[in-house]
Amino acid sequence: MGQDEVGRRDFLARGALAAGAVAGTVAGLAGCQQTENQPKKPTKPLKVRYGLNLLLYTPTFPPEKVDLIKKVADMGYDGVEIPLIDLTVIDLKAVRKAKEAAGVGLTSCCVMNDGANLCSTDTKERQAGLERLKKMIDLTAEMGGEAAAGPIYAPVRHLTGKARTEDEWKWCLDAVRAAAEHAEKAKVNLAVEPLNRFETYFVNTYADATKLVKEVNHPRLKVLTDTFHGNIEEKDVAASIRACGPYVGHFHASENDRGVPGTGHVPWKECFAALKEIGYDRWVTIESFAQGMVELCAAACIWRPIYESADGLARDGLAFLKKTAAEA
Repeated sequence: MGQDEVGRRDFLARGALAAGAVAGTVAGLAGCQQTENQPKKPTKPLKVRYGLNLLLYTPTFPPEKVDLIKKVADMGYDGVEIPLIDLTVIDLKAVRKAKEAAGVGLTSCCVMNDGANLCSTDTKERQAGLERLKKMIDLTAEMGGEAAAGPIYAPVRHLTGKARTEDEWKWCLDAVRAAAEHAEKAKVNLAVEPLNRFETYFVNTYADATKLVKEVNHPRLKVLTDTFHGNIEEKDVAASIRACGPYVGHFHASENDRGVPGTGHVPWKECFAALKEIGYDRWVTIESFAQGMVELCAAACIWRPIYESADGLARDGLAFLKKTAAEA
């Protein structure tokens, strides 16, 4: 083989190697760019505080129940949720003192009673509803609480037999807006809770509640997402949480049968991943109800035992939620 032929082949081989190197470099850069453009999963851990709704132990909160605050704190909770059903029995100073001594936070569970209804056709009932809601906000502030949440629009299981009307919606918006302005003065956050169709006709889904919050348009007003109600009404609970996004202001962790979180079919891992994705950093509060208390069980439609013991639900539920949240 002649020298010219060897030189020619050497030149072509070197050119091929160079072309391959360039192509590899371009492909590598393209791959890096593609990776950088892909959405990144959240890397920060979910930072929330864990609370326990004291409806697990009592339907009201008289002075003899104040020791529950220390008990719940000793279980490892960051705070308690006080049921605001009978507003006349609560010793506000004792509650605040116990809260501060235990070093925990406090929220309240707001419940409307008969005759107090923000969407009633009766003007007096709407006024009574607004006065009760403002009172619950004030009580929350006096106890040292930071959030008042619940079905703040109407009594539980108040059903008219038909869908809400435009007038009812407007009346509710006006009242909730006034309540949000009152909450601003009290420095208390307010969250509206959608209930399932068997407990209300007015706000059933997270999207319903978000619509209300958007139309009121006040920074103190957010949405309470409850997994018990979401399990009934939402197509996909986690996707619905993501759809609410920054409007989620409170979270009730409730198993599908109101039993111990983690023992049913609520998609907890997906729900916590959704909370993490939207940057939620407020309360995750377990909500269940005391067994053996006739009026409370009737209101919640609990006709059979749903857990072995209230203490067991509180301890096991907290351990499960913390573990699941850490893995989300």
